[in-house]
Amino acid sequence: MVVKMDDDDLLLQAQDGQNLLKLLRDNDVPIPSACGGRQFCGKCKVEVLKGDKTLGYYTAGEMDSLSYLERQMGYHLACAIAVSEDMEIAIVNMEEEARIMTDSASSTFALEPDIYKYHLVLPKPTISDQRSDLKRIEDAVNIRDDVDRSILRRLPDILRSNDFNVTAAFVGYELIDVEGGDTTAHKYGMAIDIGTTTVVGFLMDMNTGLQLDVYSFLNPQRSRGADVISRIDYTINNEHGLEELSRMITDDINDMIEAFTNKNNISRNNIYEVAVVGNTVMMHLLFELPVKYIATSPFIPVIAKRYFVKAKDAGININPNGYVYQIPNVAGYVGSDTVAAILACDMAQQDSISLMLDIGTNGEIALGNKDMIYACSTAAGPAFEGAQIRNGIGGVKGAINKITLDGGVDFTTIGGEQPIGICGSGIVDAISEMLKAGIIDEYGRIRTRDELAGTPFADRIIEIDNKPAFLLTYVDNGESIAICQKDVRELQLAKGAIAAGVRILMKEAGITMDQIEHVYLAGGFGNYIDYNSACNIGLLPMELRDKITGIGNGAGAGAKMCLMSQQYMKKAETVRDKIHYIELSTRPDFQDIFIDLMGFSI
Repeated sequence: MVVKMDDDDLLLQAQDGQNLLKLLRDNDVPIPSACGGRQFCGKCKVEVLKGDKTLGYYTAGEMDSLSYLERQMGYHLACAIAVSEDMEIAIVNMEEEARIMTDSASSTFALEPDIYKYHLVLPKPTISDQRSDLKRIEDAVNIRDDVDRSILRRLPDILRSNDFNVTAAFVGYELIDVEGGDTTAHKYGMAIDIGTTTVVGFLMDMNTGLQLDVYSFLNPQRSRGADVISRIDYTINNEHGLEELSRMITDDINDMIEAFTNKNNISRNNIYEVAVVGNTVMMHLLFELPVKYIATSPFIPVIAKRYFVKAKDAGININPNGYVYQIPNVAGYVGSDTVAAILACDMAQQDSISLMLDIGTNGEIALGNKDMIYACSTAAGPAFEGAQIRNGIGGVKGAINKITLDGGVDFTTIGGEQPIGICGSGIVDAISEMLKAGIIDEYGRIRTRDELAGTPFADRIIEIDNKPAFLLTYVDNGESIAICQKDVRELQLAKGAIAAGVRILMKEAGITMDQIEHVYLAGGFGNYIDYNSACNIGLLPMELRDKITGIGNGAGAGAKMCLMSQQYMKKAETVRDKIHYIELSTRPDFQDIFIDLMGFSI
């Protein structure tokens, strides 16, 4: 079969009856699939140009996910196609050039990395000085740990080709490399925030503490599922699924490393450490650790403490004897990214009570101060990132991101491009504005055209899936961009879960709303949303509106702090031990609070 991608044609060989989505994945063809191939997210669209699917047969899942116009154009879901003859398809991809939060609140801290480099001019061997090559280094600097054999193999030639003028590189007291000449000026590390949807990496100069570069990309694992549960299922249902998901993220991290080294004219061998943060499942997938027991009660990870792996064993292309390590996780569904964000906003050092939220596919919430922190994770789902929304897309050019309804519909798009869909911040704005305009009632029901007769919005009520929907605009191909009833329900589920999580933590900690002095929003969604809209729909308590501060990529900021400061790494472990994790699934009151908070106060 032929796959058309931009200007290139890719020829693939398929087995009779092979699932098209799996075929594309197996051949590394980038195609989104938020639901992991279960025919309900509608993201793995392909245009069938040749083959029996052009005859118009559609599965029930396709009928639900594809509009009439898309079906007329020959679009199908790749996950619904069993290849049975020669086909020609074109990939329908609207997830390029995503807007990813890389900035973070600035922090000042003492520079104290655990990477050390010593320039050594060693005495040369003589008949009266027959010390071994390693002994000469040991006599010059303190080596407490065993030396890797790969260093010993290269050591004789390095010493002699550089006239015994070398630099010894250490992690702590472990010798990790011997380099020719004086290379003490070249000492680099990386901090990486591995999110369920996006990944951001920072290149750091470990001599000066300066950030040299930043690199971001969409997590390639999203093609195997938009959320962590879908990815856990993928590792269970596919024999090599765990290995595959691990390879996908390490391959893209290695692309990041290559970009850093080429752009900044440095050697990858002078990058000695990579500090990584993410939710617990993302950390396990990176290190290829089993995740199946995180998905079922009592939700136990393999490891939660600080974890070191040699770069060569992790498949990460920095100095082979350097280290890749995770900051401590908390529990199965609260990971090192939460610990890092808590470090970044400094709430664990304050007397005052703070609330920290990192809202994404999963919503991590922390509440407390220097004495005790309560934390939980809510399954907000991917609605805030555009998935499972009829016209939802990520933060890409052309995504509607701001909406106002003041006698008409006004909106902006990312990059000022023609609209192609609506991202998470736009969805929150849309629902908020529809509430204020009376288009949605307090239960989340979109009112009919008859009910809105006499208002400027009555003519914008259209019908989708036999239910009222609110039209925002039409795109060039005549397809509508609209908020349908299912979209409102998806947002209600997501915002209800977050709001309920906040209330449960307040209840557990015995803290009232007026005692909370600071609200920190971390992550891309938390920084792009309009705070008034978020409070208006009940995602955040209206009483806390004036206390909200965006801290940008708090997880990334905390990872950089731990990379560059041993004291902050110790603080991370202290914070981790201070956190009292609340498992919401075991709380009998969570469901009642969740249901109460799904509605809207008008």
